[in-house]
Amino acid sequence: MRDETEISYKWVLKTWLEAVGNKPALTIITDQDIALGNAIAEILSDTKHILCLWHISNKFTEKLSTLYTQYPEFKGDFNDCLYKSLSATEFVGKWEVLVDKYGLEDHVWLNDMYAIKDKWIRAYTKQHFSAGMTTTSRSESMNSFFDEYVKASTGLKEFIENSQKALETQILNEVKADYKTEYKERRLIFNSALENHASSIYTKEMFSQFQNELRKSTSYVVNSCKDGSNYMWKLYLVEKYNVPENLRRRWTESTNKIDGFSPYNPPVLVDVGDSTMARYSVLCKSFQGLGALGSCSKPRYNYVMDLIEKGKCYVIEKFREEENNSRMGEEFQAYDEHDPIFNPPMSQIKGR
Repeated sequence: MRDETEISYKWVLKTWLEAVGNKPALTIITDQDIALGNAIAEILSDTKHILCLWHISNKFTEKLSTLYTQYPEFKGDFNDCLYKSLSATEFVGKWEVLVDKYGLEDHVWLNDMYAIKDKWIRAYTKQHFSAGMTTTSRSESMNSFFDEYVKASTGLKEFIENSQKALETQILNEVKADYKTEYKERRLIFNSALENHASSIYTKEMFSQFQNELRKSTSYVVNSCKDGSNYMWKLYLVEKYNVPENLRRRWTESTNKIDGFSPYNPPVLVDVGDSTMARYSVLCKSFQGLGALGSCSKPRYNYVMDLIEKGKCYVIEKFREEENNSRMGEEFQAYDEHDPIFNPPMSQIKGR
């Protein structure tokens, strides 16, 4: 283009529209060029015009430097409003709070940007297809690609020839990418049904991006929230998952170095009825805390083993008559004979 005036932009857009069979794009992303914006509004009236987020965010330091200096927490609140608002209603609410909190009613630049919020705030623009792009980086990368073949001083004949070479190079790169997509095996991370399906429908590059997001998703957990949910819709809380401290003991290098009292909560007595196995299960769980304490040192181990042996003898003597008249003795006799937990060798008790 010889110049970047509104008339020139209109000519370019009309010519491009004719070249694509008068089928306008769904979305177009540009910088804040006023002349280009006016041309788009007239020639591509049915196309959603979005402003490049990168160009806008680069102005934050210049336009908001006073606020950044005066209010250290302003930047966090501002970013939360812009990037973490899930809906237009939520954005407007956060913006009003921001304006009231920092007295921004007369801030000219922020008022101007709020007036065109539907062109750059994600809560608004996400409703329109843009293939995941929010900046003009794609077009700028294409500009740099063609810069290798044509320059401002290039003549018309040379321009056409070199442009053709550039297009042929681009087509060759796409053919190579298609070959890799069709014939190169995809390396699966989780081998899940979702990942397998994605590997069969996405291009190699897009599948790589999908895997990156899938990997990140494993760091989060989704919990249903009772507060805020109703019969029409449900509210879920998504947050980064942290393993509770009491679950980080087994199979770690510091497991056998526990000292002091174990984080053990006494079991709550429950009604086990007439089930022998239920009583056995409850007792085993109850001894886990004692086992954790006794394993910390040899003196503790010897003491606990001696305590268990004495307790075993006491129970046998005290309830001998009951044992003879019920199935309990028969059921647990097998455990006494074969299970070292119930009938440990004396060497284990005194020899350690």
